[in-house]
Amino acid sequence: MELNLTSEAIVEILVAILIFIGAFLIYFEPKTKKIKSLLFIRVGISFIGAFFVLDAFGILFLNTVIGRIAGLMFFPSAIFIAIGINYVIKETYNSVFLIIGSSFGILLCFLAFLPDAVIIEYVNGEMTINWSGYFLLIGDFYQILPLLLIFYWVVRTWLSAPFLIKKEATIFLIGTILGSPIAFLFYLFNFWDKIFLLISDLIGALGLLIFCISIIREPKLLYVLPFKIYRIIVKDRKDFPLFDHDWSKSNINEKVFTGFINAVQVMSEEVMDIGGLLDINLKEGILILHESESITVGLVSSKTSLLLKESIINFTKDFEKLFQRELKESCNDMKKFESAYTLIDKHFSNFPLRVIPSKKHPLLLTGKYATIPLELDNTLKNYIQDEKEYEFIKAEIQKLPLYITKDFISLYHELKDELNRISENKTQYLDKEINNES
Repeated sequence: MELNLTSEAIVEILVAILIFIGAFLIYFEPKTKKIKSLLFIRVGISFIGAFFVLDAFGILFLNTVIGRIAGLMFFPSAIFIAIGINYVIKETYNSVFLIIGSSFGILLCFLAFLPDAVIIEYVNGEMTINWSGYFLLIGDFYQILPLLLIFYWVVRTWLSAPFLIKKEATIFLIGTILGSPIAFLFYLFNFWDKIFLLISDLIGALGLLIFCISIIREPKLLYVLPFKIYRIIVKDRKDFPLFDHDWSKSNINEKVFTGFINAVQVMSEEVMDIGGLLDINLKEGILILHESESITVGLVSSKTSLLLKESIINFTKDFEKLFQRELKESCNDMKKFESAYTLIDKHFSNFPLRVIPSKKHPLLLTGKYATIPLELDNTLKNYIQDEKEYEFIKAEIQKLPLYITKDFISLYHELKDELNRISENKTQYLDKEINNES
């Protein structure tokens, strides 16, 4: 059988390859592989790729049955994408989009197998298969539905994205604009000239690939909307603060915050069990408490979340394991627990930091504009001669807590004294050798 190799079939195969590359990249990237919402979005994207594969085969073999099945791929695609985005935005599967999509899906399945739902015709001198009648109308609706939902989600994400991931959010938005309104605009011109359909498919595939790469580069984009996390603190059974981490700007001292948690625990002691979780509603958020045998972990967020609760439980287990010796010795020196930042990176790495509002924030200033203690500044100038290296180290030191900079000064003086002592001993040894030879 001779294949009906047309420009449309070739473009659709190329488009399918680009779409599957995006879906596979999300699956194989460790940072995104296990994110629940992406599981659904990836399946939805894969069904879009399946449509282009089947539609290309339908054109190659001029087979209307394959063309009908290809059109049905938009039904599960819309459903899975709706579920995934709903879960990103509000951690629930239910939404108006999902109800509408499911209802019209039954109608799409019925219309697909009507006699004239898919027809063979000449377009621009090439034989192809096209949808017609109500199947074309509902099929186009199913292409628009997920595009609208994705565009709505991405625009909201871009508007709410904190400064540190605004660049990635902008790339995310650009990819979506290419894959949604711009691609759809070219699709509308398809009714005037078929070449615009091919342009629409290529632009849409490129936009979808940029969309996937943006998520891979910055998974925090998926956690901009569901909730905001503000602060986490760990205290021991004697109510001493052990570790404190802030995702947003807060002027509350860790001891004051720990005292607040203590008061909450006293009021809730009848319902707070070892190993249990407790949600305390605040004026502008919620406090999630988790109490174990050795410590209590408190996290403040904009609202409660199953994902946050799971992260707190796992963080608590790893914290007790990492600092098992310090907890047994009832150590309450916060310096001993500084390495718990590795656990923040492990369990909360996908949640965006909101403490830096603009590029003028001190933590982002170069060393030329950075301010550090005068003694340390003079020490650096005496020790580091290269101007670029001096400014780089100065900028990095500004990002560290004050007590670390003091330790740096102390360590510098100790090392300097040690070098002087070694130098003196070496000089004395050489003088002694010279005298012996004499």
